[in-house]
Order: sequence, then C-alpha cells, then structure tokens
Amino acid sequence: MFRWFKPKKPKHVDTHVPIIEDFSDPDELYRFFTATTGITFEQKKSITTTKLINFARDHRFASFTSLLSALRNDVRVMESLINFLTVNETYFFREMAQIEFMARQVAGSHKKMRILCAPGSTGEEPYTVAITLCEAGVDLNRVEIVSIDINTKAIEHARQGLYSRRSLHRLTDQLISRYFTSEGEKYRLNASICAHVRFEAMNIFDPAMAEFGTFDYLFSRNMLIYFDQPTVFSAVERLSRLAHDAKSLFFFGHADILSSPPGLSEHYAHGVKYYTLRACEPA
Repeated sequence: MFRWFKPKKPKHVDTHVPIIEDFSDPDELYRFFTATTGITFEQKKSITTTKLINFARDHRFASFTSLLSALRNDVRVMESLINFLTVNETYFFREMAQIEFMARQVAGSHKKMRILCAPGSTGEEPYTVAITLCEAGVDLNRVEIVSIDINTKAIEHARQGLYSRRSLHRLTDQLISRYFTSEGEKYRLNASICAHVRFEAMNIFDPAMAEFGTFDYLFSRNMLIYFDQPTVFSAVERLSRLAHDAKSLFFFGHADILSSPPGLSEHYAHGVKYYTLRACEPA
C-alpha cells in the first residue's frame, strides 16, 4: 500500500559561507606599520600592497582590517610581517672604503673599541668588520661589535654564521680558506670571528637601545633609505645618543642621507664621508 509514494530526498544545504575578501584600502595598515617601525613604502607601494595581500591570505586574514587588528593585538603576527617585508640582500666586503677607514683608525690605537652595526641584517657587514680588523692586525679581544636588526629571522641566520658562495663572491680564495670552512654547498665562518660579534633583535626606535651602551664607531648603512625625511632625522638623533664621545664616527650608506641631519657634522677624508657630533669637531 502506498508503494507508489516515494518521499523526496531533502536537498543538500551548503552551510559553507564563502569568505568575502576586502583588500581595497591598505592606507591605515601602512600608517600603523610606519608608526611602529619607522619604515615607509611610498616608493614601492604597489609592489608592497601585493605582498601584504599575499601575507594576509597566507595567514588566513580576509581583509586589511582584520590583519591590522591582529597586528595591534598579537606581537607574533607583527614580527612575522616585519620579517616578511624587511628581507634585504647583502654580502661580505660590501662598500669597503668606510670599513677600511675605520680599521686603520682602530689599528692605530691601543684602546678598547666598541662598534655598532644598525642594521646588521644577516651578519655579512658586522662579520666583515671583524675580518677586516683581524686582517689589519687588530686584536679582536679589545673590540666589541654589536649588530642589531628588526628582522628576527635575519638575526637567527647571522648567529648561525653559515653562508652561500654568493655571499662570499667579493672575497679572495685566500680569505675564504682563512676564515671559512666548507660544509657542502655552504661556508661556515670560523668561531674565532663569530665569537666577537653580538647579535640582537631590536628596533632602532626602541628605548631599550640605550641598554647597549655607547660606541666609538656607528655604522647605519642602507636602513635610512626606507624612512621619510623626518624619520631619518629621528633615527639619526637616536643613534647620536649612542656616541661614546665627540670623536665617535658615524658611517651611513651612499643613499641614506640627502641632507646633513641636525646634530651631526659632515667630513671627508681619504675619499670617505663620515659624521661626528656637531657640538665638537674631531681633532
């Protein structure tokens, strides 16, 4: 009875709600990132916005608004974004005139010296400083080199002291054999050099910078190019607080300084440009 009646199967109800993405306006995100790090991307905004969208999707954020909320409330997300956007390619023995100038001065003195590299990226520059001092006959036991960078992955890389052949392309075979040990396709820097460089993850605008003490030589190359002019002056002022005395020398990258910052005097010697505190001229 009633076999002719076949109950209808219920239609499948799709409970999945599609995610609606909104990556239309990154301006507030840019403002927050710049206010936090000092870094601006005005010259590379189109490329950087594409990177931001990829970062957001990879971390399951459907909009710049939700990503911004996470940045404000989770330091791990902020750290990941900083690492993602601040990857810089560098190599050993880059722009050597300033480093060699510094090494000659240190070699001509018997005092203890402190040297800052801010930023130090993946370690090539501060390690180059150490190798150059060693080549100049300086006893590294009287030198302390501190390297800081906002990128925590770069710091981890630097501490490992393991590099590709590409990073060493400016070194002679003699220098490579003297300071590195081959490990497969990589080269490990000798512990005798690594031991003399201290790496710390730090934002130059962090008040904790003062805890590093003062320095006789301060390198800040290829960082200020990512700042607008007011932020450049602010960064230089922060670095100025770390000068040991009036004889401390500041070295910047060729494109970092467009006009002399307040508080610093510009000098040239042996084809090298450097700065000192404006209050006192070097002897």
